[in-house]
Amino acid sequence: MIAIVTDSTAYLTKNEAKELGVRMVPMSYTVSGHLFNESFADQNGNYERLIFRNLQRCTTAQAPISAFMSVFEELLRHNYEVFCIVISSRLSGTYSSASVAAKEVHKGKIIVVDSLTTAGGLAMLVRKARKLADEGYSLKEMTQIIEDSRDKVGIAFSVDNMDALRRSGRLGIVRQSVGTILNIRPILLCEDGAVVAYGTARGRSEQIKELIARIPRNVKRVIVHNLGEKINLDFLITAIKRKFPSINVGRRKLGPVLGIHLGPGVIGVSWMTE
Repeated sequence: MIAIVTDSTAYLTKNEAKELGVRMVPMSYTVSGHLFNESFADQNGNYERLIFRNLQRCTTAQAPISAFMSVFEELLRHNYEVFCIVISSRLSGTYSSASVAAKEVHKGKIIVVDSLTTAGGLAMLVRKARKLADEGYSLKEMTQIIEDSRDKVGIAFSVDNMDALRRSGRLGIVRQSVGTILNIRPILLCEDGAVVAYGTARGRSEQIKELIARIPRNVKRVIVHNLGEKINLDFLITAIKRKFPSINVGRRKLGPVLGIHLGPGVIGVSWMTE
């Protein structure tokens, strides 16, 4: 039997994780000196108000080695092999933590994969991994298929301003002048596991149009993301369904860890192609 392990930035709900048989290792964040563990997507309380009122006093931390070791050891005791897929190594040190833990516990029965993505992109790869495990693929076969599938996953998003991203240090090559002056917002991509700039959009309507334009024609699933009380996803979802009437469109609010790095006013799309 193969168990699936991921980190909290996949933003699965508690019921989704239970239904999929997925174990989640939490990342953590600190607000004004108070430490919190990020939980399932529907178990984080009123975190938006907490972090956005104290954004300059917020920090995040990768999931620790000890947390992965504890989960891995428990699963091995129950005779599972473990397929672990986590947030991009270019966005967090969580992949390193999981890899060290796997070597310490039992390298042969645990494989750790760098998803090169996060949020909805990570969630879709987790679901694919679960499907492969249920169909009887071996750890080695799953690893090859999931690593190949990373090229089929994409994320495009936009933020109201760049301050949180600049502070986080998670930016690739992004024009530092991009902001909300003249209602101009950046269009950003998660490419090869890193955040890079694609362009800009003026106003919410053009912003949504540019995000949808990034979704490939052969898409089979889309998850839309938001963060911030002023962001309404209904218009974005309607526009996606109008362009891709046959696909499944889910919605998922980002959690506190990514929220601290992105700030309020996030809107985005994750997708997987055929």
